[in-house]
Amino acid sequence: MAVKVAFLQNSDCWGCHQSLLNLHLGLLNILPALEIVYWPAVVDFKYDSLKARADGEILVGFVEGSLRTKHDIEQTKLLRQKSALIIAFGSCSCYGNVHGLANQWNKNNLVKRKFSEVESIADGSSGEPTINMPGFTDKIVPVDEIIKVDAYMSGCPPKPEAIASAVVFLLGQKAQPMNDLAFCNNCAIKENCLLDRGTLCFGPITSIGCSLKCTSDNKPCVGCFGPAKTVDSRADKLVKMAKKPGKLSSGDMKTLYEFLPLFLNIPLMAGFDLAGDILKNIKRHGSPGIVLANLPPTTEEIARTLMEFLKDNRGFTEISTVCDTCPRIIGSKSTMTRVKRDYEGLPNMEDCFIEQGYICAGPITQAGCGGMCIKVNSPCTGCFGQTEWGVNQAERFADLILKGYNVSISKKELLAQVKDHIGTFEKFTLATNRSFKGGE
Repeated sequence: MAVKVAFLQNSDCWGCHQSLLNLHLGLLNILPALEIVYWPAVVDFKYDSLKARADGEILVGFVEGSLRTKHDIEQTKLLRQKSALIIAFGSCSCYGNVHGLANQWNKNNLVKRKFSEVESIADGSSGEPTINMPGFTDKIVPVDEIIKVDAYMSGCPPKPEAIASAVVFLLGQKAQPMNDLAFCNNCAIKENCLLDRGTLCFGPITSIGCSLKCTSDNKPCVGCFGPAKTVDSRADKLVKMAKKPGKLSSGDMKTLYEFLPLFLNIPLMAGFDLAGDILKNIKRHGSPGIVLANLPPTTEEIARTLMEFLKDNRGFTEISTVCDTCPRIIGSKSTMTRVKRDYEGLPNMEDCFIEQGYICAGPITQAGCGGMCIKVNSPCTGCFGQTEWGVNQAERFADLILKGYNVSISKKELLAQVKDHIGTFEKFTLATNRSFKGGE
């Protein structure tokens, strides 16, 4: 039986849905399992058809775009009413995106500028158009300020593979082996255990049967074979480490970041972040691959403890940044002596952008994009969202790079040379900054 889904477009460029279509042949594995009951940009469904549906009838509603008009808010609330789950789809709905920069001015000034002053648009009529127009909101806010959101899929746009993994997850996970014994029973270094040496390793709760055997190279098991039906005695050490995740080394943090998505078959590494208790969510909405109710209590305790640590409304905040997935060298032969504009020179492909003098938001941006912009020699501008919220992002950026990068100018000089702090460091997320007043 196909799952009912709906796609909603608010004020946006439609790029998120273009990213979905960019799956090309990959769609063949997804579309047969979906009954698309509302997608006005693609299929000729009328708004009244959505109104006529029973409350909660749609399993998943994807909300794309920012809330710039009153109609955006109206139809978002309606889709929430008709859907069991809502995904904020793309950085417009997650964070407000570039549109949110308009919050620096009040609506009247924006309308005056757009419809009365801009030479390429103004037609002399002045004022806000009202005929067949929905009316503008006073400011842009992220979708979760208007309705309850169950999951966030960030990115401008989200990666096609992120969309595919999210849909596959919601339809039900692939089967995990769930073998009787834990990996430790077949570990080549169990007499010189990594856990005994203080290194995070998930062998005690992972199924036996893996052919890679990462521990043979003194690398930790990251759980890719899924949970075992029983746990090894070394799980006690893992429980103790899980209860103190804040004391893990940076290497252990990366192991943790790898572990949960592989172990539970959840697509968090792709920027797909569930707002609630992930274990309960999987149980409630179906998971034929893993019957979580049958997990050993020790395994569920470890997974839940670590998930609570990682979960901060937006996902892996303070854990992994774009820099963690960037192939460029930090501590390179280059050193920032002044801040360069994008058009100044051509950065090389090996050294860190920052150390070459260019502003790159990688140190303050959540991982998940795979460094797509960086790979084509363009600095990160932050579309996957902040790794820390409610702080001055310009100050935080400056503090981070002066501490960990080759930079030979002062914090004061650096911030003075970046002329637009908000547009540079909160380009995609200003609407999510509740402390920002704006409206001049």
